[in-house]
Amino acid sequence: MNAATVHRRHWATIDAYDWEGMRALYHPEYVYTDVTGTRFAETDTPVAVMKYLHAAFPDVVFGYTDFHTGVDGATSFVEVRCVGTHLGPLGPLQPTGRRVVSHACHVVEVRDGLIRRERDYFDMAAIHRQISGELVVVP
Repeated sequence: MNAATVHRRHWATIDAYDWEGMRALYHPEYVYTDVTGTRFAETDTPVAVMKYLHAAFPDVVFGYTDFHTGVDGATSFVEVRCVGTHLGPLGPLQPTGRRVVSHACHVVEVRDGLIRRERDYFDMAAIHRQISGELVVVP
């Protein structure tokens, strides 16, 4: 099974709010690296991150710009477009009802048909600027 296939399955579990299905795709040596570069060697953090995102933006819709497989065949990356309405708390930011559009790059490394490494890249400052009304993006 190639990395892009596993990566697509991963996003399908997120789209379905299937947190246990998401967790089941993680390798025993799994490590998640968040946008700050902090590494987590357990599966609770990425599941909590997605639950948190869905609570802050309950109508979030993810769009994917093709999944690409690295030359090693074990790495997959995708550009993700996220659109949602800020209806729940996001850290200290109370719900504003504003529509937010963000773009992220999501990278996974697959071993034995499971995700061994996962990394997120996105611009939290742009998200905060949209929530505050400082930046308006039309979806």
